[in-house]
Amino acid sequence: MAIDKEKTRELLKSIDELFDVIAVGLNENTKNFLKKMVMGPAIEEIRKLVEDSRPPIMLLMGRSGHGKSSIINALAGKEVAAVNDVKPETPESVPYVITFPELHSTWQIVDTRGIFETTKPTHSLEEDAVTVLKNSIIKYNPDVIMHVISTPETRNLSNDFEVYNEIMETVKKEHKLRIPTILVLNKADTIGNPREWPPEENAKKAGHLLEIIDYMADDVLKLEGLPINKNYPYYGYETTDNNYVGIIPVSSLEGDLWNISTLSDLIGNHLDESAQLDFFQAQKRSEQLRKISSSLIKRFTGIAGGIGSSPIPLSDISLLTPLQMLMISIIGALSGRELSKNTALEYLGAVGVNVGAAIGIREGARQLLKLIPVGGALLSGSVAAAATYSIGKSAEAYFFYNKKVDPEEIKKEINK
Repeated sequence: MAIDKEKTRELLKSIDELFDVIAVGLNENTKNFLKKMVMGPAIEEIRKLVEDSRPPIMLLMGRSGHGKSSIINALAGKEVAAVNDVKPETPESVPYVITFPELHSTWQIVDTRGIFETTKPTHSLEEDAVTVLKNSIIKYNPDVIMHVISTPETRNLSNDFEVYNEIMETVKKEHKLRIPTILVLNKADTIGNPREWPPEENAKKAGHLLEIIDYMADDVLKLEGLPINKNYPYYGYETTDNNYVGIIPVSSLEGDLWNISTLSDLIGNHLDESAQLDFFQAQKRSEQLRKISSSLIKRFTGIAGGIGSSPIPLSDISLLTPLQMLMISIIGALSGRELSKNTALEYLGAVGVNVGAAIGIREGARQLLKLIPVGGALLSGSVAAAATYSIGKSAEAYFFYNKKVDPEEIKKEINK
């Protein structure tokens, strides 16, 4: 399962009804004011995460035969682009709308016609490839560009970088666009002896890869690169002060993929926040989705703290439970659970709250109060924030790592 917009609307409706039940006895004006204060910011956070989410737009450039189509297939985890190592398959920019129905996610990938073709593609346009590429960047305004180069060809492509820089200067100057570009060194397994693979088991191949990455950073791009993984520097570099934000070697050969997860992480890190959910959900990237979860917990903690610090006298911490039930449900959905009240109830049962099969969200909220580590204190900013953060991190540990951690233990840690 994954986060689905329709399921999100249903959950928000049930949470809204829950708040009305908890606030029973308050006059209408006070209840509406408190609902706006408590649930308004939380619902806005969910709206930004889910309702405002959009497909990431990624554009691939490079020579034909260097593996752009296989990179698309490797990232998507399925075949969506035709692969041909001899003749150009893409006579113009071809946009792919890749859907992942079971994961409620969509990508848009633009596969451009190769630069400097030696054979003309079937049905080729009259425009030269450089113009096609420039117009594609302007038209699609991608979140990320992948410049795909076959690793054995890295020392023969100085003209390609001149053209790229020319295009990006034009795009930046005339259209005010600065698009992060990742240099993808494909077919990394084919340098040297192909049998010496993977590099984790062959020191010679690992050294060869690192030498090529250093050459690209120092001599070709002329920028500083820092290893993404210090234990495995040949996984690639992050770079600064340039259009290029990274150099990543990969093998996109079907059935023998290598280092695609490093490429995926770097793409995700440079996507606009609105495009991250669809990108990571489609790949089931648990650790990246956990980072979204952690960011959400911090935001909900801030909301709760702001409520507790408000001048309105709130002595009943139960008014925070709708917010916390919503947070738990979203954390569970990010981990791959169904987005529903049942996900929050699953967590409550796992951490020791006695919940029966027929329990509803209202009773679940009452049971949640047993977990709130406040020791009977009146609601204040610090109490509200500590309670919400502790429950959020406990839920995250359960859903992402299958660990049952008492929120009280988390509270003790943050108070040390």
